[in-house]
Amino acid sequence: MSAEPAPGRPALGLPPKRTAEPTAEAPLARMLPGHRPETPKKADPKDTETANMTVSIPAALRNRARAAYKATSYAEGDNTWSHFVAKAIEAETARREAEHNKGAMYPSWGEKLPGGRRLKDS
Repeated sequence: MSAEPAPGRPALGLPPKRTAEPTAEAPLARMLPGHRPETPKKADPKDTETANMTVSIPAALRNRARAAYKATSYAEGDNTWSHFVAKAIEAETARREAEHNKGAMYPSWGEKLPGGRRLKDS
C-alpha cells in the first residue's frame, strides 16, 4: 500500500493540519466575549423611560388601527403595538407643534389631564 492517494479516489482520514494562521477572522468570532465590535451607546434612560396610558377610543378605530399594525408592522419597522401607537402619537404631536407653536416643542406636562367629557362652550 502506498501513502499517495490513487487518482480519482478520495483520500480518507483527517485533512492535513494548517501551518499558517488564517488571514481573515473567523466569521463567528464576533459572538465570542471580547471580540464583539463596539456597540453604540444607548439613549439616556430618562429619554427612554416609559409610562402606561389608558385611553378610551371608538372600537372601530381601535380595530382599524390594529388591522393596519398587523398588516404593515414588518414593513414599517414597528417592534410592538406600543411602538406603533407611540409613533402615531409622535406624528400628531409634531404636526400640532408645527401648526400651532412654530415647530417648537411644548414644555413637558407631567400632571394629570382633566378626565371625563369636556363641557361645551355656551
